[in-house]
Amino acid sequence: MNPLLQVKLRFTGEKNNQKPGARNLRAKAETSTEKIDDLIDSLRAVLRFYKDNPRITDKMMIDIWYNDIIAKSNRVRELLKPSRQSTNDTVVGARFSDAPEGEENHIITHYVDEKTINYTIEELQVAKEFLQKRLGGKATPTNFAEPNSNIDYEGFSLGKGKLRDLIIDCSVVEKFDVPRVTEVPDRDTFLITFYKSELSLSLLLEKLRVDDAQLPYTAYGDDTISVTRDLFEMINDKIPYMISMISADLSSITLEDISPKKREEYDIPKPQNEPVIGVIDTFFDESVYFGSWVDNNDYISDLEKYQNDLDLRDHGTEVTSIIVDGPRMNPWLDDGCGRFRARHFGVCSSRISTIRLVKKIKDIVNENPDIHVWNLSLGTDDEVSRNFVSFDAAALDEIQAKKNVVFVVSGTNDNRETREGILRVGSPADSLNSLVVNSVRRDGQPASYSRKGNILSFYNKPDVSYYGGDYDDRITAYTSYGTEGVYGTSFAAPWISRKMCYLIDVMGMPKEVAKALIIDSAAAWDYKTMAIKSKSVLGYGVVPVDIRKIVETESDEIRFVVYGTSDSYRTANYAIPVPKDDDNKYPYVARATLCYFPECSRTQGVDYTDRELSLKFGRIVNDKGKISDINDNVQDDADSRMDERKSRKEFRKWDNTKFISRIVKNSNKPVKSYDDRLWGLSVTSKERLSTQMRVPLNFGVVVTLKEVNGINRIEDFIKACTLRGWIVNRIDVQNQLDIYASSQEEIHFD
Repeated sequence: MNPLLQVKLRFTGEKNNQKPGARNLRAKAETSTEKIDDLIDSLRAVLRFYKDNPRITDKMMIDIWYNDIIAKSNRVRELLKPSRQSTNDTVVGARFSDAPEGEENHIITHYVDEKTINYTIEELQVAKEFLQKRLGGKATPTNFAEPNSNIDYEGFSLGKGKLRDLIIDCSVVEKFDVPRVTEVPDRDTFLITFYKSELSLSLLLEKLRVDDAQLPYTAYGDDTISVTRDLFEMINDKIPYMISMISADLSSITLEDISPKKREEYDIPKPQNEPVIGVIDTFFDESVYFGSWVDNNDYISDLEKYQNDLDLRDHGTEVTSIIVDGPRMNPWLDDGCGRFRARHFGVCSSRISTIRLVKKIKDIVNENPDIHVWNLSLGTDDEVSRNFVSFDAAALDEIQAKKNVVFVVSGTNDNRETREGILRVGSPADSLNSLVVNSVRRDGQPASYSRKGNILSFYNKPDVSYYGGDYDDRITAYTSYGTEGVYGTSFAAPWISRKMCYLIDVMGMPKEVAKALIIDSAAAWDYKTMAIKSKSVLGYGVVPVDIRKIVETESDEIRFVVYGTSDSYRTANYAIPVPKDDDNKYPYVARATLCYFPECSRTQGVDYTDRELSLKFGRIVNDKGKISDINDNVQDDADSRMDERKSRKEFRKWDNTKFISRIVKNSNKPVKSYDDRLWGLSVTSKERLSTQMRVPLNFGVVVTLKEVNGINRIEDFIKACTLRGWIVNRIDVQNQLDIYASSQEEIHFD
């Protein structure tokens, strides 16, 4: 086996010197006078709605229905454009149409004044006149293609640029409409989030004359309240256009029937300085044999003590038993990570409101800054929305973007007695920054209670899968009554928490690298050929049991990790000295995994992540540093006009995990080298909400090179990197254990 290598590359930062080409209609798109008439009619219908339904805000919420999934650069520029603002400045939400999966289109909500809508109608009438007089009533891409375009733009009240932009805008828009919700949970209470306006939440409710004595509610943050169905119906009747999102307001645990058994008392040594994993779950039973390994906190108020059954401590105890001593009870799952201490926070006995849970999680993380890995096995029965990330998942994403922590979240279970089809996961398993874990049986097949992704149509959730048992194939945990056969994603997640804590706290990996290693180990060389249906349930695959399978690799492979910071348009290294063979070729198949923790905006709906990092890795082909990417990714090239739907599906655009790989075959041959040029790795950054980099963003990359002839070339690689002055560390498991043990020793000064 070869060790994992940590290579400290020197990255260069590059500005974006690409100049966008002249704007034009997309291929096969067109704008006709009839199309413009339809758009004008839909704008007038919006104005009539607001005239007939008095509004409480200064401006109007209005939807733009696009005819495709639209890139930020292809959104409208002149339609609904206020004076001295861009159209992107007025965006308050984005969602998808209710079309079947793969056929959905963007619906983007804007907040504009009546004057802007009327002005847009006037401009569209001028554009219609231009089409009639200059283009025979219809515009196509050839009309505006340079340098052949010689259209006469004189004689109209709008200039050439505005006319062209209006016509191009119309080609991507289907209609305008008033926002309204279409899915309402079948629950007594749920959360609603309002679109952002000049009204504060309290002032909005005051203008609606909501009597909180008759219609009680709980507010959280600037835009969200927990409502009863009666209050929702009142709000939906008066201001349906202000409701941005509706989501579940109850996180719960599925409690199995526990039958009292003889309680085994295992011997366990006293804890020393083992790393600590945080657990947020139901209550913990301190009397169990491993109780000294757990710092337990019943994290509830005096009032909550009367609302919870304090005797229900099985689920939390079971989860923590796996974290502390799981391999003893399940020898076939001995991961080589040893034992862990746990800091357990019992937040409920079985159910808790989402708002209350989020507040507790934020307080707990703030009060325990020494913990880097948090296990969370609470979830909702309701499916997550196709159009926005759930309230609690967004809170987890915010915490992880700002703090040096990672949440390992269970993928939630399908608890229906009879099952038709596969449910989408429940919140907070739609958390993008979290490591979300689904469950498989011992043979690696998905558990019968599995739920599926994707999130917001294409984000790859769950991330990975692990062994969590099934009804007839259980794993062992420890409860108040002794050992118990259990099953569920709740019991798959803590095994991954163990591995993440080992990588971060014992091996000293940054969280971005640790997450990338876990995902890369699950994907391996098989992910590219995995069936699409399996990907939605298994994520990137099943994580290996033995930690050495993650921090070591085969003798014919070179695996190295890179940690960097994106603080410019492109962060790159064009001189990675991959060894050649005797024929001056590169005898490798390669793969790479990128992970980062971006800030996100829940109010932007399906356009959730604020920052996009795209990854390229491969041979350098010319003097300008062009990379022959192993995934054939051309979306950042100057001459590329890649479709947004294809970019998201094939290259995971806007996803915070990127996995690129060649497929391993018996027929793999060495590939040519381009003169003496080496290999390159680049990370390109794009911002969704602004054009300037707001804060540096850390990233981790795992690269694996598999020698097609089975030759071990790791020493050649280490030597070549060292000659370039780069620091290369061999990640030796025993050595890291010794370092960790030494770092935890208490020093007494005389």
